[in-house]
Amino acid sequence: MKTIAGKPMLSHVLRRALSVRGVDEVVLATTDSDRDTPLTWLADDCGIPCVRGNEHDVLARFVQAATIFKADVVMRITGDCPLLAPDVCTQVLDEFINDNTDTDEDVCPIVEFVSNDTCSSGFPDGTDVEVMSARLLKLADKMAPTHAPWTHGDREHVTSWMRRTQPQRVIASDEDWRHVKLSVDCDADLERVRLVFGFLRDGDMSFAATMAAWQLACAD
Repeated sequence: MKTIAGKPMLSHVLRRALSVRGVDEVVLATTDSDRDTPLTWLADDCGIPCVRGNEHDVLARFVQAATIFKADVVMRITGDCPLLAPDVCTQVLDEFINDNTDTDEDVCPIVEFVSNDTCSSGFPDGTDVEVMSARLLKLADKMAPTHAPWTHGDREHVTSWMRRTQPQRVIASDEDWRHVKLSVDCDADLERVRLVFGFLRDGDMSFAATMAAWQLACAD
């Protein structure tokens, strides 16, 4: 709920999610804790439905959302990425669709998990997006033990079981931006992102515009 360019950070995330080409429905999967009720009000203002569930089981909340909205394909983005790039999200989604359409499984097995894993792809932290089949998401829910430790466990990080056990495809950036951090985990991150927003033209959410703004912010 911290403000960036006059709006709560989450509103930027939701607005950018709504701009991803090919996405049929954007859903906020938040907790059933009373302190997160303001998040549902914000989503409602954006015209976005909410699913509320266990604070300590993010994976279960994703499965709940996928089930309620009868999703076949799920795109995971996180609320700490106000500079999420809709065009990169679309690129990952298109890669998933291409992998799962008119595919000869004997030649090229279907890949049900595609991402721009920012640890290896060259995309900067804060532009993370993962696309998976609902089938694989529900399989992860069955395989990840419910008694697993909360901190850094499979049920907290949603896709860590998939990353360890399933085939995956990672799309790469044309340039290596791994030294750049655009997610918000602390006050210093928030100030950095606010500075980048100051160099962004309103309405331009493209990855190219974001990185150009970052470079201007660094030079200022």
